[in-house]
Amino acid sequence: MPLQIETNEIEQEIFQRELESFVPDKLMDAHAHMWVKAPTEEVTSDDFRPWVAEDLTLENWRANMDVLAPGRTFGGIILALPYGVHGLPTTTPERIKRQAEHISEQVKSDPICKSTIFVSPAIDPDFVRQEVKRLNIGGLKCYQTESPRRKPGERNNSRVLDQVRESDIPEYLPEEFMRIANDLGLFVMLHMAKPRGIADPSNQHWVRTYCEKYPNVNLILAHAAVSFNPVWAIEGIESLKGLPNVYCDTAAIGEVGASEAIIQHLGHDRLLWATDFPISHWRGNYVAFGNGMEWIGPGSYTGRKKDLFVLHGIEQFRVIKQAAWHRNLNDSQVEDIFTNNLAGILNVKV
Repeated sequence: MPLQIETNEIEQEIFQRELESFVPDKLMDAHAHMWVKAPTEEVTSDDFRPWVAEDLTLENWRANMDVLAPGRTFGGIILALPYGVHGLPTTTPERIKRQAEHISEQVKSDPICKSTIFVSPAIDPDFVRQEVKRLNIGGLKCYQTESPRRKPGERNNSRVLDQVRESDIPEYLPEEFMRIANDLGLFVMLHMAKPRGIADPSNQHWVRTYCEKYPNVNLILAHAAVSFNPVWAIEGIESLKGLPNVYCDTAAIGEVGASEAIIQHLGHDRLLWATDFPISHWRGNYVAFGNGMEWIGPGSYTGRKKDLFVLHGIEQFRVIKQAAWHRNLNDSQVEDIFTNNLAGILNVKV
């Protein structure tokens, strides 16, 4: 059976006290992953192994989301889970095709969800164009581990990850995929490389270049334009001013500064609530330290109070609430972030 997470008493109390009256009834998630079963012996991550032991269905995703925010309606972008990262098997055309078929089958009759296909420099663009049309796919998902700086078939380790983190955007999102997205009116979910995310000049250059050259593409910058440390957004997000087709999601963001910077410089209508499911259902948080960040949870925490940690999705809700308070957003603007902004991108009625 697919994994089903339950909240504990602390999480339930926090949601009731802080979030029940804040979180809207209809929620559009800009960054929720779906997958097909992965061979157990090929998954080296203890965190992911129980999740990918079975195909994830839309029903199971919604059941887990209802635990996080009871009684809400959930839709959004259903992303292809990147292979070759987090201890998952490496990417192959067969895996990409099977995952895309599964996701499209799950969402084909759902009016408020859109499917994606994973793209890689190793995949024929003509194949991607064909599959998008055949499966009625809504968007493309890329990931830095597909950079040619990682040799074909090479599993990720600290050395390989250090190499691919230096990749420029066209190395793992070749321009031909942007051309396909522009021709077909797709969104593109971009998880940027570089250690400082949007504060890096190369990322700023390529995001602006792609957005200006391909105006029919809505480019969604994952993880608040990769601003796990809010300083990176504070330094870099202003460089994207004036681009009408760039958005930032809040997936896996545990601190408020990046969302505040996006609202200030791009507008609240460019911020998209997102969970990074299933990471939203892990207990812990991404915390900024110095020039970087780190995931802190029960497995890495050396203190005595292991019950301090709650589901990351709870922390994500708190980030939006804090940003809304600090930026003086009204209820309608909060609903935009949680629901309407993404519904507009996907052209769906919620």
